[in-house]
Amino acid sequence: MKISEKWQKEWENKRVFDATPDPNKKKFFTTIAFPYPNSPFHLGHGRTYVTGDIYARYMRMRGYNVLFPMAFHYTGTPIIAMADDVAKGDKELIDIFKSIYEIPDDVISKLVDPLFMANYFKEEIKQAMKEIGLSIDWRREFTTIDPEFSSFIIWQFRKLQEKGFIVRDTHPVGWCPVHHIPVGMHDTKGDMEPEIGEFVLIYFDSDMGILPVATLRPETVFGAIAVWVNSHESYSIVEIDGKKYVMSEKASSKLSFQIDNLKVITVVKGSELVKHSAVNPITGKEVPIIGANFVDPLTGTGVVMSVPAHAPFDYFYLKKTKSELSIISVIRVEGMGETLAKDLVEKSNPQNDNDLKKLTEQVYRIEYNKGVMIDITKLVKPEYVEELKPLVNLPVPAARQKITEFITQKGLGRKIYEIMNRPVYCRCGNEVVVKILKDQWFLDYGNQEWKDLARKSIESIRFIPPEIKKDFEFVVDWLQKRACARTRGLGTPLPWDKKWIIESLSDSTIYMAFYTIAHRLKEHKLKPSQLTYEFWEYIMLGNGNPDEISKISGIPVEVIKAMRDEFLYWYPLDVRHSGKDLVPNHLSFFIFNHAAIFPHQLWPKGIAVNGFVLYDGKKMSKSLRNIVPLRKAIRMYSPDVIRIALTTNADIGSDVNFSDSYAKSIIDTLKNYYDLLEKLKEFKGEDEGFPEKWLKSKFYQMVINVTQYMDSLDLRSSSNEILYNFSSYINEYFELVRSEGREPNGKLLSQILQIWIKLLSPFAPHFAEELWHKIGKNTLVSLESWPIIDQSNVDLFIDLTHTYHRKLLNDIQAILSVYKDTPKSIKIFVANKEFLNVLRDAINIVQKGGQLRQLMEIHKPKGKQDARLYQKIYEEAREIDDDMKKLVTNFDFDEKDLLDKGLKYLSYKLGIKEIRILDASEMDRTKYNKDALPLRPAIIIE
Repeated sequence: MKISEKWQKEWENKRVFDATPDPNKKKFFTTIAFPYPNSPFHLGHGRTYVTGDIYARYMRMRGYNVLFPMAFHYTGTPIIAMADDVAKGDKELIDIFKSIYEIPDDVISKLVDPLFMANYFKEEIKQAMKEIGLSIDWRREFTTIDPEFSSFIIWQFRKLQEKGFIVRDTHPVGWCPVHHIPVGMHDTKGDMEPEIGEFVLIYFDSDMGILPVATLRPETVFGAIAVWVNSHESYSIVEIDGKKYVMSEKASSKLSFQIDNLKVITVVKGSELVKHSAVNPITGKEVPIIGANFVDPLTGTGVVMSVPAHAPFDYFYLKKTKSELSIISVIRVEGMGETLAKDLVEKSNPQNDNDLKKLTEQVYRIEYNKGVMIDITKLVKPEYVEELKPLVNLPVPAARQKITEFITQKGLGRKIYEIMNRPVYCRCGNEVVVKILKDQWFLDYGNQEWKDLARKSIESIRFIPPEIKKDFEFVVDWLQKRACARTRGLGTPLPWDKKWIIESLSDSTIYMAFYTIAHRLKEHKLKPSQLTYEFWEYIMLGNGNPDEISKISGIPVEVIKAMRDEFLYWYPLDVRHSGKDLVPNHLSFFIFNHAAIFPHQLWPKGIAVNGFVLYDGKKMSKSLRNIVPLRKAIRMYSPDVIRIALTTNADIGSDVNFSDSYAKSIIDTLKNYYDLLEKLKEFKGEDEGFPEKWLKSKFYQMVINVTQYMDSLDLRSSSNEILYNFSSYINEYFELVRSEGREPNGKLLSQILQIWIKLLSPFAPHFAEELWHKIGKNTLVSLESWPIIDQSNVDLFIDLTHTYHRKLLNDIQAILSVYKDTPKSIKIFVANKEFLNVLRDAINIVQKGGQLRQLMEIHKPKGKQDARLYQKIYEEAREIDDDMKKLVTNFDFDEKDLLDKGLKYLSYKLGIKEIRILDASEMDRTKYNKDALPLRPAIIIE
């Protein structure tokens, strides 16, 4: 920690990460999602921020003028909800604050104040960011409730309203039934986005009232032969528009947020309902009401129709209860018949409800994608035959749409909405429901013009990893209206309707633009009242006259113009880093809002999305008590070890697994490098022989590889090269020089390690600074240039030569492992050089898909012995590895000379002094019956 603190102070004192426009330098602007300060950072938070910082540091070393700022998200309900939990005395939360985050009691008592909580945790998070070594320009820091930022958000929302992208409408939203506010991802426990789906209610008449069966598959109503209810639950008889309906008591409470004038008349037990029957409104057939424990009273209405031909649950449980009921099929799947659910249940013999759920997903998927409607006209009421005849032979998706329209137009049912990923809980602890909001303000992401702009933006964005692009395309397709204001929480009032507060996922979409001049607002002590609509219109879009804006606002015209210039210098944003959980909301909204407000040349250029962090293979959670505070982890392992552990043992899109053993292995690796630098002065060798040429070639190729990996943000491959492959190269170099009985070349090692420290710097900046100064440098390695090596510096022949030596070594060791006597000498018989040409031609033939006869036609064997050898060489060409293939096809060499260069190495590694390299012609065929093939010499151990 002493090393990290020293260099953090040095960076801060010298303001090395403050970014100022420089017309002579290429710029690189990167941001990471600003955090909610409603709790301290834990290990899981660290990955995204460190990933972004590694890339920022890399680009800085590549010669870019890098802007990497940070702010804090106070808006919305997360902070207020957390403060409420503290005020309620939430035992689990308070225990986590005490025992895991080690927050003092006198501080916890003050966390009931949302603003105190936000400010306290803001400083805690900021300190964690500094301790982990983030290279942030802190001059640009702000919070989303700063009045200066609010003026910017007001401008943004007026722009969106001007363009028709904010509408007042009626629309379903996730809703907190206690605080009466719309709920999005950042308002829920576990940051779950409420996914709203559509159910169709079909009205089955009964003498108790209408049974509104809820279904996702209205096209199967023709085959409904019963109605399921949960006989252990309570059911409400409710009145809606003068008619009586029967639904679960829990559903009636939930649906009151969607259906006006829903009034509960009485409550009965589900066991009472099963004494009655109902009438299928489409077929006119009377069907029984049956009790079933699998009916969830909170899904839909708690009333479900039974279609055993197409629903595994229905078939499975009907067999147990009402086996005399006949099955009616309505969908046919080519090659799978008309009773898919029945057939799959009988074939797979499910043991429990989990098995049935899997079968249900399988049946629904197959029938949706491949199913067509059979002739259902013989099943329906006579008066419906002509209208429903067009459904026959329709694919299931089209039939579903048509029957839904028929049911709703005839008054035989209606649509309701459901949280499809329920249960989702508001941060206050109550389960989220769906509410039909009336007269609410929405961002109209369903607007086709806006969607087209977003799609156009996606086509110009570089996505890391590339495969994440399809997820954004999917979001754009399904995204619809989203409530953009709340009546509760911190934030900016809606400018034209101030009883509403702009919610947290709506004011966090283009805030990156605010970073570009945030420090200038402070520097010039500008008041919020001066930051008018016209001011922002000019700064962000260049609209208006700066002289007139200056007169009205009192801001000097040169200040206004300078801020506009700074904005244009930094924008557009080059890369946005976030976790994969933000793809369906924040990151997609980020694309939409930029496309709506800015010209296309200022749209985002890149988005990097990383996976989560597991701890010992498990997701970090309160229930598992495995949350590790980031600052505590830094104290335990050091910031650079945490940086490496959080970012390098998985591809960027996959989850990283943090473990104590992995962190400790990184410590050992870094210590080995430190020890190596300590020993540098002991290495007095000055030779520039084969070992030195080999090491330089391997290292230069490594630098080229790392640069390519870093360009594509492949941190796993980069770190493997820097930390582990390089270590093996150094160890192999020491083996090579020992085999020659001499000292390592200290000057060469020093030069190579100097370059290596630069490669390490983005990953382990504190450790790299320490090593940089340890080798006698007095600059900051964080500001050094990234090493660029030309491919011409790589000696592929030297590299492949030693690869051949190691391959031969492995072959000899394999023989020795089964050799019974004590080996005293080894003879290695090398094939005649002419056979190298045969192998070269054989490789060429194999690569083109040719045959052995083509090789024979080219080289024309003189006899059976030659023909047999050529056949073996052809087989070798089919099996040869890539390295040896490169050696043969790219270089003209003498194999005996090649092995002579590795003789000392082989002798040293094998511990056998007498090793001789001989021509195959020298082999005594009366004693040894072995073939020497090119790059596969005959090995004789004596």
